[in-house]
Amino acid sequence: MAARNMVLAGLFAALIAIGSQISFVIPPSPVPHTLQVFFVMLSGLILGSKWGSISVGLWILLGAFGLPVFAQGKAGLAAVLGPTGGFLLGFTLCAYVVGRITERFGLAYKVVAGAMVLGMIIVYTLGLVGFMACFQYFLHKPMTWEKAFMLTTLPFAPFDLVKSLFAGYIGIKVRRALIQAGYSA
Repeated sequence: MAARNMVLAGLFAALIAIGSQISFVIPPSPVPHTLQVFFVMLSGLILGSKWGSISVGLWILLGAFGLPVFAQGKAGLAAVLGPTGGFLLGFTLCAYVVGRITERFGLAYKVVAGAMVLGMIIVYTLGLVGFMACFQYFLHKPMTWEKAFMLTTLPFAPFDLVKSLFAGYIGIKVRRALIQAGYSA
């Protein structure tokens, strides 16, 4: 069982890496639209809190060591500690929370939708804080909370909400099939 979970965590780390490469930037924000959110949500929902967050952590670790797995082929510690680094931490916590909520409260559509929305709030909150911290402490450039919100959150929230809810719908189907087949609890 542990070997299967490790393989699945690696598979989802690879899926998140692939989803990261499917991206486009809408100026003036430096944060790209990607399918990362979709696969992060799926990892938490399908793998659960522990292995979902491990898969995201593995993806981040691969990127920190220099593999170009982040959006637009970025890699290294500069990507982890840069303006979008808070989002990476948010993704890890998001997968954990989505997995934990669905483990505890089940796979009803309302529960999963609530978990997905809470996961998005976590990602955006940590992403916004990381963005502000990077500008203030590393880049030493002035940035207001309002401007940071307009650059990192507002243009992306509607699209990410759709991706999250779609991931929830697919994740419920896959998780139920895995449970029925005896591969998941």
